Amino acid sequence: MGVYRLWRDLGYAIGALLSGIIADLLGMATAIHVIAALTLLSGVVVAVRMYETLPAKR
Repeated sequence: MGVYRLWRDLGYAIGALLSGIIADLLGMATAIHVIAALTLLSGVVVAVRMYETLPAKR
């Protein structure tokens, strides 16, 4: 639980800083697109790397 909370809370802080910097430098629309792409990328990583550990009931 501790590692999950570390990465989750770190993501909130880094995500806010990153989106603010990108919005300041390149505009709000670009910031939204970059953060959406990062969110999609994290979903793909989870879909590829994670697997179900609970055995299927038959």
